[in-house]
Amino acid sequence: MKILLTGFEPFGGEEVNPSWQAVLKAAKKIDFAEISTVCLPVEYYKSVDAAIKAVNDFCPDAVLLTGQAGGRTCVSFENAAVNIADSDTGDNAGKILHTVNCQGGPDRLFSTLPIKETVDAVNKGGFPSYISHNAGRFVCNHVFYGVLKYVSDKKLDIIVGFAHVPFIPAQTVNKPEKPSMSLENIADSLVAALEVLK
Repeated sequence: MKILLTGFEPFGGEEVNPSWQAVLKAAKKIDFAEISTVCLPVEYYKSVDAAIKAVNDFCPDAVLLTGQAGGRTCVSFENAAVNIADSDTGDNAGKILHTVNCQGGPDRLFSTLPIKETVDAVNKGGFPSYISHNAGRFVCNHVFYGVLKYVSDKKLDIIVGFAHVPFIPAQTVNKPEKPSMSLENIADSLVAALEVLK
């Protein structure tokens, strides 16, 4: 089995992005699949292009996209992506979008990762996790939708899912009211999730 793992570069003034750090750490722990990792830019269309290029280059059986969702308490798995980009926050290139049907295709595309089994596996591994029904309207949702649409349009037999990860403790030193999770526990949660695909 071949699994493509993606994370994002830092954004929003943060010095790190735990999604990318966790992907690198998780990749070293996985011995049941061939892994490729890619760090995506926090830019709407460039992120989709980079993810699709990685899919074409690596030809994976499964893709797990990950991104940071500061404020969440644990790793959450997204049920669906919507074809909307709507945020007052600019991406790392300064682009702000308020666009419905921004990538063509249906209004919503659903994860093909078995997310109930995935969450159950993470919980059994000793870590909190849950199914999220809101992937946001920023770049995370945008790339999730873009990869789901590409795989569907090309009729590729590839599982595609998205996991949002919380802040790590170093990111909350100056915002102690925000929840965090250790990088090790985030990585272990991702590994437990992917073991469902064995």
